Amino acid sequence: MIKKMLINAQDPEESRMAIVEDGVLADLIVETSLASPTRGNIYKGKIVNIEPSLQAVFVDYGESRHGFLPFSEIHPNYYAPSTQDREKDPRPRIQELIRRNQEVLVQLERGEMGTKGAALTTYISLPGRYLVLMPGSDGGGISRKIEGEKERRKIKEIVHELEVPEGMGLIVRTAGLDRAKTDLAKDLQYLLRLWESIQEKAGKAHAPALIYKERDLVIRSIRDYFTPEVEEVLIDHRETFNQAKEFFRTIMPRYQNKLKLYGEKRPLFSKYELEKQIETIYQRRVPLQSGGSIVVDPTEALVSVDVNSGRATQGKGMEETALRTNLEAAEEIARQLRLRDLGGLVVIDFIDMYDRKHKQEVERSLRNALKRDKARMEVGRISRFGLLELSRQRIRSALSEKTFIPCENCEGTGLVKSTESAALSVLRQLRAGLARGGCTQVRVELPDEMATYLLNQKREELFRLEKLYGLKIQIAGHPGLPHHRTHIEFTRGEAPRADRSPQKKREGPTLPEGHPERVTQEEADRLAIEELKKETKESFLKKFFWPPSLWRGIRKPSKPAPLPHPEGHGPTREAAEPSKKWNDTI
Repeated sequence: MIKKMLINAQDPEESRMAIVEDGVLADLIVETSLASPTRGNIYKGKIVNIEPSLQAVFVDYGESRHGFLPFSEIHPNYYAPSTQDREKDPRPRIQELIRRNQEVLVQLERGEMGTKGAALTTYISLPGRYLVLMPGSDGGGISRKIEGEKERRKIKEIVHELEVPEGMGLIVRTAGLDRAKTDLAKDLQYLLRLWESIQEKAGKAHAPALIYKERDLVIRSIRDYFTPEVEEVLIDHRETFNQAKEFFRTIMPRYQNKLKLYGEKRPLFSKYELEKQIETIYQRRVPLQSGGSIVVDPTEALVSVDVNSGRATQGKGMEETALRTNLEAAEEIARQLRLRDLGGLVVIDFIDMYDRKHKQEVERSLRNALKRDKARMEVGRISRFGLLELSRQRIRSALSEKTFIPCENCEGTGLVKSTESAALSVLRQLRAGLARGGCTQVRVELPDEMATYLLNQKREELFRLEKLYGLKIQIAGHPGLPHHRTHIEFTRGEAPRADRSPQKKREGPTLPEGHPERVTQEEADRLAIEELKKETKESFLKKFFWPPSLWRGIRKPSKPAPLPHPEGHGPTREAAEPSKKWNDTI
């Protein structure tokens, strides 16, 4: 298998690292210049709020939002001196052990995600090439990736020979396998010097302050992803190449000949045909070679993955076809979770299988495919409904969150109202607003296609409303305006009258002139129905009980006035002169 590490750092706004195995994208990390603080940064923060109900505190560490620090992630060294005897309490209360405005040294464990603040911890861990140093912790261990009992026993013997200071924990990384004692000791001394410099800087800084910044993408990728199996590391930026060369010379001098500067005219990722593979990461449906597909849908609560057989007809029967498709899907699902950086709860809906051995084979295939993932995993079993649940550690924010923004038209839902439905919703709001009374002018601003629908399909209804309320309805269409961004402005004020009868006084409060008002959709139907009932009752009384002579004298105008619209014309599309008002005389 040919394995290469490609680093694209030509654009300062975005850096990318990819690991390619036989031409197939195996790992991808994308880092943008506007990304949130990197996981692993160390800050000196100040506790600004204590929440006993959550058993956690909020820490001001210098960013826009306060970080979340659970009580379980607070080291006992930060407990108040007067409460040392209470540490033996099996259920200590955080408000008795921690003080407000107390300064703490915290490390970013998970960056900000949506509306959630960053997750912090006071248990610091400093990763090196072969070791991870944990100041303030007496524990230690070996990477779970190293499974052989013989190798683990050998590493434990080497660790015991290292001079680890008291109160320091040590973890041997996967890269430390088959490393000599001198290599591990050299890495340990580097981490100890780094911790001393962090302590010295933290003692002089005033909270909140950044104490230690994690390495950039290039150095982190080489430190965490480079293995002896990688045949070459290609970098397409000279300055970045020089930084990586210095890191190789200091930490891994025996492998520095694998580092090469890429200088061809053709872009690095295009040469290895990675751009098309990267684009599939952002797609909802991922095709399988057998003809089936998987559909990945991240939601607020979980990530759902659906396996479809599609045109897959490899097996002799339905059971064998389902088994082969599920086995292929298990490999691709593990790869997609790794490439997309999807974390949290993941629910996979496999194609139904009836043989228990087939289910176990799919579960085993999925677990083997997930072993190469650096994130911690907890994998369940296939239920009787064909669902498998697993939990994946959130190492970074999802790749889609770094490169995409929510759609302004659908606000991230993927659906928008039809033109007819959206236009009718505006019409209902218009009726409800006019039913409140006191309107002298109405202006509606909405998308161009909705305005066209109202002026053509609902022209008679708009003309009826204008005649009924004696005002002008102005409809202005704006091309490109999203469907959910409509604005209805009601200008309210009493029309001047020569004489006003107490019986003609309008019920309800009257808003001042020039007061714009928005009407919610919830009030539309109720107010419209009430107004129609009122109009029907008044028209009935006027027709059958009022003398014709009195009715003719009530709305006699003082001077001839034009109707709101000439015959054959309806409401105007752009702003126009308000309709002239009548002077009621009796």
